[in-house]
Amino acid sequence: MFNVVNLLGYFNSFRAGLVHLIYPDLCLHCKRALHHNHPFLCYACLSRIELVKWREKETHHLLQQSLNDPHLSCSVILYRFEKGGAVQTILHELKYKNNREIGLYFGRLIGEEARNKLASHTIDALIPVPIHHRKRFDRGYNQSELLAKGISSLTGIQVKSHLLSKTRNTKSQTKVSKEDRIENTAGTFSVAEEVKEYTSIALVDDVITTGATAGSICKALRKKNKNLQITILSLSIASRN
Repeated sequence: MFNVVNLLGYFNSFRAGLVHLIYPDLCLHCKRALHHNHPFLCYACLSRIELVKWREKETHHLLQQSLNDPHLSCSVILYRFEKGGAVQTILHELKYKNNREIGLYFGRLIGEEARNKLASHTIDALIPVPIHHRKRFDRGYNQSELLAKGISSLTGIQVKSHLLSKTRNTKSQTKVSKEDRIENTAGTFSVAEEVKEYTSIALVDDVITTGATAGSICKALRKKNKNLQITILSLSIASRN
């Protein structure tokens, strides 16, 4: 026999299904209708994204080389970034379309992977890669901080955005060479004295391209605390051809 709670549950489920039928949620990349269990991207688009975990050691070694940091403790990266692919669509929505829920959702996925992979590795704080205060004002948020908050919700590690700031509003990194990126990011990050109190932190980024930005940050962090253990947590890393 149905009670009121069961009846309301069935009604809400029916209403959600009806709304989805009339106004279906669409895959951000291919614009096909989404299944309820797959937010933002459909199963077909998800299946075409290369998961980094299948080439984990190779990716970590590549990251060490890109950052010029052989002492990088650990790394957790979800996807390979490919131009024109679904990951690029996700990043575009996250950075330029005010789709903040994407950051929290994929942050939780990173957090789940990190919780499984780094079970024996202690991290004291999550530090999002900062953006300049002018860019943050224009955008309304920092996409890496949204990812960090999603990670924090799964791992319980606190987000410490104030430990790192960007002091110079550099030009876009998307259309410059690796050498220009290194020059562009040199001396642009300020690290709080509080970093000296930490043993291990995780730097959170949305995409690792040449590694120039993350490399500059690691250098600045270790200048303040030379024994600091650094882990990289990122949604994606650019493919190397």
